[in-house]
Amino acid sequence: SSGINAEYGGGPLNETYYESLAEQRREALEAVIEENEELCQKIEILDISLSEATKRAEEAEYQITELKSQLSQTKADTSGPDLDISQEEKSEIKNLLTSE
Repeated sequence: SSGINAEYGGGPLNETYYESLAEQRREALEAVIEENEELCQKIEILDISLSEATKRAEEAEYQITELKSQLSQTKADTSGPDLDISQEEKSEIKNLLTSE
């Protein structure tokens, strides 16, 4: 047993070194775990923001589609007067307008 301790530098000094190394690694691990928890929280917040932004974008696209539909309907409605006149009356009006 004393040969193994001598070979690997065992003894009280070596135990202190490994205890110190273990403590440094524990502290580093705690810091990494804390950072990971913070990053997880940020990801959750970003996921919520993305979801809300996507929903608003979809609502905006729907509103644009509705407005385009209303606009095309308005254009169709105003493309010409919707008068209840016969073809004969239309021809007569056309002749009157072009004869001047």
